[in-house]
Amino acid sequence: MDEVIFLEVLEADEVHARHRLDRFPVTVGRGYSNDVILDDPKVSASHLRIERTEEGRLVLRDLGSRNGTFRVAPWARLAELELTDDARVAVGDTVLRFRSRSHAVEDTRVTAIPVAPQGRLFERPFAFPAMLGLAVVTFLLREYLTNYQKTDWGSLALAVVAPVFVAFIWSGLWSVASKVARRVFHFGAHGAIGSLGVLGVLVIPLLIGLLTYSLGLGAWVRWVYLAGFLGWSGFVLFWHLRYVTRAEPRRLAVMLAAILVCFGALTQADSLLGEEDFSSSVDFDRTLLPPAFQVVPSQPVDTFFEDTQKLQEDVDKLAKEKP
Repeated sequence: MDEVIFLEVLEADEVHARHRLDRFPVTVGRGYSNDVILDDPKVSASHLRIERTEEGRLVLRDLGSRNGTFRVAPWARLAELELTDDARVAVGDTVLRFRSRSHAVEDTRVTAIPVAPQGRLFERPFAFPAMLGLAVVTFLLREYLTNYQKTDWGSLALAVVAPVFVAFIWSGLWSVASKVARRVFHFGAHGAIGSLGVLGVLVIPLLIGLLTYSLGLGAWVRWVYLAGFLGWSGFVLFWHLRYVTRAEPRRLAVMLAAILVCFGALTQADSLLGEEDFSSSVDFDRTLLPPAFQVVPSQPVDTFFEDTQKLQEDVDKLAKEKP
């Protein structure tokens, strides 16, 4: 290899750190006496050394590390390895890649019109508590509007505890994923996104119910519900994944859209295939809305029964047929 090489510390296939090596020997390990220090508890204090032989070759040697040094492809434990361009070795939970100065890089990606970078709303200090507080207030309002009996203080208390519990657990899981993938928790950002997701789960049915009541929409409104929930889920997952992965936003959006469309089709497979089971239960909205919200007049009862006459005729015809 060249007189100058680069040691890259990888996270998955992404470079976490890059070190220029131009003087040999070079030692790598967790101890502060090394030329390259790795923050990995499974790496020994003095793990390996890279030195140049009299013939000019660069050789990597394990220094008797406790957990060993491994060649990545093909996987094998090693005591010594002659370095070549793009060689990879694993030490502890860390993967090291070696590249020369002549290694070719990908073509420059063309970006959109450059704009000044702006901080995301989710990362602001007040975002998480504000979103969570709004979700709690919406939960309480929904519980109040759908309760027609004596005030149930237990349900109201649950309306406060439930969104807080869900938001903290949800954001905690995503924060752990961010720490593993990007080494940063982003707890506040994930908390704000999760609280916004909880708020959407509450608000979307209310808005669609209001739209259905105002415009007198038919049974097909369930497809509007499905599209609303899938779209909101995609929005929430998209922003969570932006903090976890380094995937391009457009590619990530396309991937999520395809997954959610497939998921929606699977959940509605029985209905789409005409094999949906008959249900004897009646589903109705428990939220009372004032008549002033009704833009399109409701269908009179007489009109409803006139429309069912054709159905009665079909039923009588089927009843007369021989089994």
